[in-house]
Amino acid sequence: MMVNAWELFLKAEILDALGSEKVFYKNGRSISISDALPLRLQNNDPVRLNIETLIQLRDQATHLLIPELQPQLSRLFQANVLNYQERYRNQMGNSPLAGQSVGMLSLVLDGPEPEIGVIKECYGDITASEVASFLKQFETNAKEINSDKYSISIEYKLALTKNPSNADLTLSVGYNGQQAVIITQAKDLNTTHPHTTNEAINKVNSILGSKKINRHSFQAICYKHKIKQDNNSTHHNFTDIHRYSEAFVTWVVKNITEQKGWLESALECYKNRK
Repeated sequence: MMVNAWELFLKAEILDALGSEKVFYKNGRSISISDALPLRLQNNDPVRLNIETLIQLRDQATHLLIPELQPQLSRLFQANVLNYQERYRNQMGNSPLAGQSVGMLSLVLDGPEPEIGVIKECYGDITASEVASFLKQFETNAKEINSDKYSISIEYKLALTKNPSNADLTLSVGYNGQQAVIITQAKDLNTTHPHTTNEAINKVNSILGSKKINRHSFQAICYKHKIKQDNNSTHHNFTDIHRYSEAFVTWVVKNITEQKGWLESALECYKNRK
């Protein structure tokens, strides 16, 4: 399902950016995800490498999807979910699961290294050999790529330090304590989402240099792109009032200036709402 979701999304990106001839063959069939990846992601992009690993598991190694490998595979799956959410939000302006959290899913867990001898007894020599090969390659890739976009790291180290340049309590994650993943963090809405509705409208118009949008067209944009469905997203927050981020303002300005008919399309959608 994860690979299929990426395939559909990347094809939609290609269709929008490059046209239908890059997606469909003359016989009406569409390109595969392996063909779509190089059109949207660089060879060394950790997101692409993550997807390619899942493609390999789907096409060539489904027999490796055994409980003993769950700690390793869950790190790949979680990274994939977060990558998809981030890319979808950047492209569409809202999360794919608006109003829901896809934070650290319960599928992510720590556990001991699989014992090849036990796997051999349970699944046979061939599977044991391939598991050993997969684990070696996975750990090598994780260290070389060194990115949570390829594989979520769950090696946590807790330390107390008297170094005045550091906090007294330090939580690090990953290889050598680098690239920590912050699970929760208190945020100041005046910093993350500083604009009220009127302020966001004024900021957009100020950047554009003319009065391009009003409250009606602003609501049309929010309606079509489901901005308000998620009460705590990169673009929108609703705690006491509706607030919007600088990223949202930038996204609106970018689409109005770069996509012909973008605002008109939102207005038409809003007009025809039920």
